[in-house]
Amino acid sequence: MNGLKNRLVALRPDLLWLSGGLALAVVPHAQRIPLWMTLMFYSLALWRLHSEQAASARPAKPGLLSRVGRQLLMIIIVVGVFNTYGTLVGRDAGVALLVLLAGMKLVELQGERDYYIAGFIGMFLILTNFFYSQTILSALHMLLTITILVTALITLNDRHRILDTRSRVKLSASLLLQSIPLLLILFVLFPRVDGPLWGLPKDARAGTSCLDDEMSPGQISRLGLSDEVAFRVEFNGPIPENSSLYWRGPVLWYSDGVKWVGRKTRAGPAPVTVQGSPIRYTVMMEATDQNWLYALEIPTVPPERAFFSHDLQILTRSPVRNRKRYELSSHTQFTLQARDQAELEQALQLPQGYHPRAIALGQSWRNRGEDSREIINTALQMFNTEPFYYTLRPPLLLDDSVDEFLFESRQGFCEHYAAAFVILMRAAGVPARVVTGYQGGSLNPVGNYLVVRQYDAHAWAEVWLAEEGWVRVDPTAAVSPARIRDGMENALQGGLIEFPLGLQNNQLAQNIWRRIRYNLDAINMRWNQWILGYNNQRQSSFLKHIGFSNIDWREMTGGLLMLTALVLAFVAFHLSGSGKTQTDEARFLYDRFCRKLARCGIRRHDSEGPMDFADRAGRQRRDLAASIDRISALYIASRYQDKKESLLSLRRQIRMFRPTQRSGFQKRGIRGMRKH
Repeated sequence: MNGLKNRLVALRPDLLWLSGGLALAVVPHAQRIPLWMTLMFYSLALWRLHSEQAASARPAKPGLLSRVGRQLLMIIIVVGVFNTYGTLVGRDAGVALLVLLAGMKLVELQGERDYYIAGFIGMFLILTNFFYSQTILSALHMLLTITILVTALITLNDRHRILDTRSRVKLSASLLLQSIPLLLILFVLFPRVDGPLWGLPKDARAGTSCLDDEMSPGQISRLGLSDEVAFRVEFNGPIPENSSLYWRGPVLWYSDGVKWVGRKTRAGPAPVTVQGSPIRYTVMMEATDQNWLYALEIPTVPPERAFFSHDLQILTRSPVRNRKRYELSSHTQFTLQARDQAELEQALQLPQGYHPRAIALGQSWRNRGEDSREIINTALQMFNTEPFYYTLRPPLLLDDSVDEFLFESRQGFCEHYAAAFVILMRAAGVPARVVTGYQGGSLNPVGNYLVVRQYDAHAWAEVWLAEEGWVRVDPTAAVSPARIRDGMENALQGGLIEFPLGLQNNQLAQNIWRRIRYNLDAINMRWNQWILGYNNQRQSSFLKHIGFSNIDWREMTGGLLMLTALVLAFVAFHLSGSGKTQTDEARFLYDRFCRKLARCGIRRHDSEGPMDFADRAGRQRRDLAASIDRISALYIASRYQDKKESLLSLRRQIRMFRPTQRSGFQKRGIRGMRKH
């Protein structure tokens, strides 16, 4: 342990700070990039520290082999990244390449320029973490990393080692604190635009789990294994019963025997009649990169910059690439009509050559003379009384997903039941369609809002009844009533919350763990609402509230530049005026004195103190010796003895000190006198 401590002490402190900052910046990316890349970065960083420690004991310049080795290593890195991702462009490949380049920069670190470049690479690298996560923990990690990197730059510029470690960190933190006013101005007034300022690469949403606009067996059940948040909902009143919480998404009409898709039409929304009082609520939806929003059935008016499809699905004009907040009013009691007869005929389409046994079963119900309502009840009774099972891990269906599910496996998730039910209805002559979205949600008692997660993804059916219009029928409720009544967490044995090791059988510990989750999610909710959710609409509302109702982006940009200039001027004045101590001013004046002597050819060495420098400078310029001794004495008294009167005299003496260079004749004359 002592040996390791001695080796660390022997290293340059600026290199230690820089290496630590870069290593910390790479930590969040270690879970996203391949293991060999992470190991290569940390190996390069450790190799650099080891080489520095060895060089301090026996200095040596890198030879040709070292340069050739670095070039070969660089080629290996580029080829490795390209072989892993198939490209060098994009979010994932770009971040991986930047991680390895940061390690290479540490290896070739020599001059100050390389040092600054490595520090800036580290700052850019920590910013790339926001491509993946924008949580509070990510922001805190960024602040810690930037503090370390700024400390590294301060250590590099503290050549005389005047500051100790604590003072460097304190100075770094104070610099970040001084940037807060400017940060707040930029956050509040920087013009917000809809969507990103630049086009995102194709992999910008890679790994994002969300509902799609098509459905195939097993697709929604895969979402059932994810506890990622889909959206959060704040109600303006009491939260409705879980069985009423159907969040409408894509409506699917056509099946090719395997996959269900929606229809494309420019027809306006279908007529709807609502009953009862509206439910008002606010949704904070996560980014999906899709063109739709989720709403409680049935919304009456779409949000701003959105519109209704023909199926009363809310669509946006551009993909939702950022977290979106919107307000809605919905009615859980409604009558949804069909637009025309052609729509009902489309709802009877069956795939050619698929599901013969299911189609035969549905036709047999119609042939028995049952009406539409009786046919629906027959299908639901079959799911309820016969051995059908609701599971997140249904068996793989290879040939005919509907027939194999209905007559062989009888194990499925909501998409299996919804697809099979719609096929049975259409075969029996009842128009039907599949509706996908989310069902239910879990209450966060800390913030009193609803959290809808990916495992709440759901599929149900809508059937056409002449006297009632389109009616929601959820065949999953016939198999697993707890799924609809109590939510997904309670529908499956064992629940979906993963408790830390050792808490599975401890009810008290589980309750504490849930409470911690609730509090953390409530904090994230406010973070998303007030920080990440500060979009152009909320910016406009804030500016109107403070009296700027008709300001456009040009005026906003001009005001932003003006305020930024004022803040920077205030900070500069504060740093150069009231914030300056006598010690700082004495050092500033003495540096000016040294620069005047340097112009005369007398340069102060880094290792020289003021008395040694005065003695050497006086011997070189005997005509200036008296002034040099007097100024040096005043500097020592004002800086190290804190004498204010000495500082005033020092300022006056340095202002009057105007040495001139000796002419060539004078220099030769002096050398001639020394020879004689």
